Amino acid sequence: MYEAFMYHRQNGLKVGLGLEEIKEALHDENCFIWLDMKEFDDMDIDMLTETLNLHPLTIEDFIMSNARPKVENFKDYFFLVMFSMESHDKTRGRINTAELDCCLGKNFLVTAHNSGIAALSTIKERIKKQSPIIKGGGDFFLYAILDCLVDSYFPIVNEFDNMVDEMSDELFKDPTNETLRKIYTLKNEIMYLRRTIGPQADVINLMIRSEFPFISAACAIYYRNIYDNLVRLNDIVGTSRDVVTGAMEAYVSVVSNRLNEIMKTLTVIATIVMPLTLIASIYGMNFKYMPELSSKHGYPAVIASMAMISALMLYYFKRRKWL
Repeated sequence: MYEAFMYHRQNGLKVGLGLEEIKEALHDENCFIWLDMKEFDDMDIDMLTETLNLHPLTIEDFIMSNARPKVENFKDYFFLVMFSMESHDKTRGRINTAELDCCLGKNFLVTAHNSGIAALSTIKERIKKQSPIIKGGGDFFLYAILDCLVDSYFPIVNEFDNMVDEMSDELFKDPTNETLRKIYTLKNEIMYLRRTIGPQADVINLMIRSEFPFISAACAIYYRNIYDNLVRLNDIVGTSRDVVTGAMEAYVSVVSNRLNEIMKTLTVIATIVMPLTLIASIYGMNFKYMPELSSKHGYPAVIASMAMISALMLYYFKRRKWL
């Protein structure tokens, strides 16, 4: 199943093409065709093989999922694999990505994907509103798609950056086991972001530095802009990764310091209670002849002694800065 767009220099834009119209347009130098394909069937595969003369390995890459971004140069076209970032599921802590396969030839561009991609929907809306992006040729049109694709990364990456800041604030206020879970979740997702963005920057850089016959020198500077954006995104993700890595160590330190404070408080309490317990133990012995037992002021004197000892010990601890 595919959706076809054709731009003719004299006749303008046409949406929706049959197979015969596609064959005729491919032999017309004044035409540029964009085929957006989803959910391949046998007729689509036959069209790609016979009409566009794509290599069997390219057809296989269209059908099968690719784990990493890549670019391959063939005689009549080049094949590119990129990934879009559609959304972030906060409840499950997942980043939703979608693979986008692109095949750019002399006067055609084929895009293939198994799930919806917001960037392609945006591009289609622009075309229907008579945007000039399809008039600039295949290399510029592919740039417009990739630029829209990369721009969709920024809100998600910035959202992660804000989540890292919130986690850092929570870490030094009141860290709990939930804080530790957030740290591990953020670390895993940031590593996934880095594995997604970094290789794509390498692929675009390869396209800029190598000779690709279907990307003109005038258009190469636009692809350099995509590369710069990917590098900037990768730097943001790298900074967030460093913060999260440091946060794991900080969490252990904060929890240890809290435990030390608790142990120090309990130790001080136990130390103060020790002499009081000694005094109470002495006067709890069952001897008949103890001078203070028959004294009228014995009880208040013992209580006062206990209070004085507690006060003196607290004063001593604070002076030594143990409290």
